[in-house]
Amino acid sequence: MRLVTLSAVLAFSLTGACDQVALELQPGPINARDCCTTLEGFLPGKVHWPSSSTYKAQQNSYYSAEQSSLSPACRVSPTSAFDVSTIVNVAREGRCPFAVRTGGHMSWNGASNVGSAGFTVDMQAVRGVSVSDDGSNVSFGSGCRWREVYSALKPRNLTTVGGRVGDVGVSGFLLGGGIGFLSAEHGFGSDSVVNYEVVLADGSIVNANSREHPDLFWALKLGSTNFGIVTRFDMVTYPQQQVWGGSQFFALKDARALLDGLVSFTDKLAEEPKGFFGLSIAWNPEAQDYIIWTLQTYLEAVAHPPLWSDFESLTPMVDMMGIKNLTDITEEFQEADPGKQGRSQWLSMTFKPDAQFHLDLHAKGIELFEPYHERPGVHWAVSIQPIPSTLSKASSRRGGNPSRLTEDEGGLWVMLITTNWVEPIDDDIMKSTSQLLLQWAEDEARARGLFRPFIYMNYAFGSQSVLERSVDEESLQKMCRVRETYDPAGVLEGLWRGGFKLPGRSSLEYDRTEL
Repeated sequence: MRLVTLSAVLAFSLTGACDQVALELQPGPINARDCCTTLEGFLPGKVHWPSSSTYKAQQNSYYSAEQSSLSPACRVSPTSAFDVSTIVNVAREGRCPFAVRTGGHMSWNGASNVGSAGFTVDMQAVRGVSVSDDGSNVSFGSGCRWREVYSALKPRNLTTVGGRVGDVGVSGFLLGGGIGFLSAEHGFGSDSVVNYEVVLADGSIVNANSREHPDLFWALKLGSTNFGIVTRFDMVTYPQQQVWGGSQFFALKDARALLDGLVSFTDKLAEEPKGFFGLSIAWNPEAQDYIIWTLQTYLEAVAHPPLWSDFESLTPMVDMMGIKNLTDITEEFQEADPGKQGRSQWLSMTFKPDAQFHLDLHAKGIELFEPYHERPGVHWAVSIQPIPSTLSKASSRRGGNPSRLTEDEGGLWVMLITTNWVEPIDDDIMKSTSQLLLQWAEDEARARGLFRPFIYMNYAFGSQSVLERSVDEESLQKMCRVRETYDPAGVLEGLWRGGFKLPGRSSLEYDRTEL
């Protein structure tokens, strides 16, 4: 089968600093099956058709059932950067849309899967973890989960700035910045990346670091699906002995005291950046009641350190705190995750810490969601976690990233609205109700002077303008220039589905109805 030859014609636009050049292709039908057949010739045994057990297993392994519902023409399982280069070249020459799945943890439909008019690159076989002889760095394939990285580091009493749930994929986490247990001290997870091995739009394989392609290195720290397919990450490691941490569950009556304590806790993190305290007020469909779930960690083996003084008077209903290994805590948090292949939506915003605002937000959620509590599997929660000012300071020390967060902002709270349900018939009402709650939250936070534009990418929904709001104008223009340097024809903008795209446009001529 001879693929249609791609002819990329640069058509520069003068309408704005972030306008992308258009990708103009010679006319002809797009057939993803043709690309799959071509790939089968180049990568025997690594192309999986819908009838195969591997295809079905990969489809069923997404976090969200909505992602699993999309059925690509085939799924391709590379095992190396060379394989990924081959895939990109075939997609470009055949002008076939594609998605890239690493951990598959994003909840929104199409984040890392595609319909029958495209194919999906499943990176789960690009694995392997190695620790440098001196223990200062760890390298791992982009198909790894954080539990694999932590397991390799644990025997040497080391860790890095990774996910707080063991099953989360490394790639999506890091390309979205990544907030972890060590972020108050060391910044985003991406701030601890010292090198990316990445396949570019032209199929070339490069290393991006502070010496080679430093502009690309900087942009990838909040890169999502804009610059290339990362196949390996090299990260700095940090010494880590046992910690004090775990979960506690409280009754709703303790919400005010917990939130007041968390305001104080967030301020104290500026001086004592070893703590983490996440709080979720959730509807529990099994108990038919509301419950408060807290996730807590102090990065030393000290129970009830002074940082926790504002919570001393509270008595939890369930207490799972203890001296543990950090890796074990990520597995505990994994078990408490309500996703479990249900249908779900995540939405996020950022605001200045304020206990009353969060209580009012939960009350609005009750008003909106209570009519649907009898629907199968309906679960909703409004969660918060601090972003201390030290995170931005740590990011600056490591060379900075595109995020607009600055130390001058002081402490902030990242809010996450999570909604889970079972029946597809409830999709529209659950999504629209979640979005109504987010709109109320944004409007009310603005009215109270609490709103901040930053959106944490890893908690966001696909329709949220993450990069436009999370990156200031100067950095956004710089990211667009980097995109034009490494993908001048707009190949990845036109063909790579999913993730969060920089502003731009593409003149690809194909039917998008099946994507």
